[in-house]
Amino acid sequence: MRTTLQSTLSVLLIAISLTGCVTAEKQALDAAINAGQLAGVVLPILPDDCAKTARSGVRAGERLDVALIRTDQALSRQNARTRRCAAWYNKVRTDTRGVPE
Repeated sequence: MRTTLQSTLSVLLIAISLTGCVTAEKQALDAAINAGQLAGVVLPILPDDCAKTARSGVRAGERLDVALIRTDQALSRQNARTRRCAAWYNKVRTDTRGVPE
């Protein structure tokens, strides 16, 4: 298992270093896809919800108590999203690699 991982990482590093004018994000995505294919694993697409960011919605001049409530609500929503995405990732990890939580 470790030898396969080392081989996969070596192939990925070579592929990344030989890539021309491609963004780092595109390189990382391609490398991850290639790693999954080399390992015989097809990873599902990240749910849209997991890529979202949050804003507090606080407006200039708002009372501080209202601003605090808005900020706390936005933080609670983002924390819930993070928990959902972490649970999704753990399920994918368990399903694809048989790694228990």
